[in-house]
Amino acid sequence: MSSTQTAHVDVVDGLRGLAILLVMLFHFWQLSWWRLPLPGGGHSLEFVAVAGALGVELFFFLSAFCLFYPHAKAAAESKPLPALSHYAYRRAIKILPSYWLAIALILLVCPELYPTSATRGQVMDVLMHLAFVHNLFPDTKNSIDGVFWSLGVEIQFYLLFPLIAQGFRMRPWLSFAGLVGAGMLFRGWAGTLDFGRFESLNSQLPAFLDLFAGGMLTAYLAVRLRARPPAPWSHRAAFTLIGAAALAMLFLMFDWLNIVRGEPHGYPIWQSRNRPWMALIFVSLTLGSAYGFGGWRRLVANRALLFLSVVSYNLYIWHQLLARLIKERGWWRADTPVPMDDPQWQWSYFAVSVATSIAFASLVTYAMERPLLRHGVKGCWVCLKRGFPPTSLSASK
Repeated sequence: MSSTQTAHVDVVDGLRGLAILLVMLFHFWQLSWWRLPLPGGGHSLEFVAVAGALGVELFFFLSAFCLFYPHAKAAAESKPLPALSHYAYRRAIKILPSYWLAIALILLVCPELYPTSATRGQVMDVLMHLAFVHNLFPDTKNSIDGVFWSLGVEIQFYLLFPLIAQGFRMRPWLSFAGLVGAGMLFRGWAGTLDFGRFESLNSQLPAFLDLFAGGMLTAYLAVRLRARPPAPWSHRAAFTLIGAAALAMLFLMFDWLNIVRGEPHGYPIWQSRNRPWMALIFVSLTLGSAYGFGGWRRLVANRALLFLSVVSYNLYIWHQLLARLIKERGWWRADTPVPMDDPQWQWSYFAVSVATSIAFASLVTYAMERPLLRHGVKGCWVCLKRGFPPTSLSASK
């Protein structure tokens, strides 16, 4: 792998780490109301935590990038496309085991935290989650586990991706424009409905098509840029400036969202209207950071964010559930009847929730997810039968 290719992969991983960090900040802020103070007093990063739900939108963008990058690379190098069976297997082995484990443990250990739909019943609710259609209905969108709604969006995109990728390979810019236009039209139509219906539709796949399109276009452009001769100093300076400006703009968007969140239905309406701009910021941040100066790339893809990227999927699944268990079962007690009235509890609970979530996500990632990705179900089964860990399989052959 060339240094340029490694750079853009590291940047994408760093941004994935940023995405899960934003989501965690958002949920832990909701549970603790801790304002993340800045040194000097009087200022805080609360506006970042408030806007942390946008980390999910960054996840969608990055998911589309990672899915389409092998297609863009194969097309540029006149090589065979990735096999559909391999694509389906890798998606399934990545997503399903941790997801199934989470559903089973929630239903067995703490069903009171996320009750199943009262109108459909537990069996139907679980079946809808297993089929990844739960996000299509208001009564099941947040049942079992509130973060699962986005997995429904992801899986639905995975199913459509081979068809979308075919169009993108032939006409990338036209396909990009078509997806962005479809997303804007869908949200515009949803905005004419009553707010409850709009809010539900605003969290469904068509409402995020601009972000998925942006990720795919970024993968296409990354391959085109990588094929060119090494960029001179002036080009790298320009890319660094684009990346830095995009990051600054991202934080300005966070601050803007924090300002309008107090307006009636301000949060979802702001998201709906600004998704094309968020997609443009993500495109600029990814390309600018990947092809900028090495110091800027290393800042975006620092070790902490790269580690969070590795455990990001399981961290996403488990962080909110674990934090709710810690709070609602009194595992970390406050000195006041309302925990949020205790400043000592607020920051310490926040820290305990972060540490617990990362530790548990790391355990599931390294004990289950990565062995399955590396060796597959069959390889891991052989390891278990022979009595040694899956990580030693390669050495045993």
